[in-house]
Amino acid sequence: MKRLLVGTCCLLVFATGSGFADELKDASDKLQPLTERMTKISTGKAADFAKGQLATAQETLGAAKAALAAKNGPLALQKTELMDLQLTIAEAKTAEMEAAEQLVLRRAELKKLETQFDQLLQAGGK
Repeated sequence: MKRLLVGTCCLLVFATGSGFADELKDASDKLQPLTERMTKISTGKAADFAKGQLATAQETLGAAKAALAAKNGPLALQKTELMDLQLTIAEAKTAEMEAAEQLVLRRAELKKLETQFDQLLQAGGK
């Protein structure tokens, strides 16, 4: 009975240890693409439109690297997933701001065309 209990405990400890190793590897694998993604986003319009989100993602990157250095797999994985979400938010914020800029430009263009149309109507009525 004791052997069965000890064997079960050893199996649980081994399974937990390998789970942490898997999380460390997963987090480490995700970190490089996320870093490249953040660099790419930072060089675009997001640097102007989503400064706060990018700064937060940068802090999370530091926390993920620290968790990897400390061999804390679950925390490192959590931080990489959080960073992914923060970058997605920065991309969405940038897309929203770009769409708002386009809307302003289109409204100005529409206003100009309406003025031209009114002028044509007045000229044609005389």
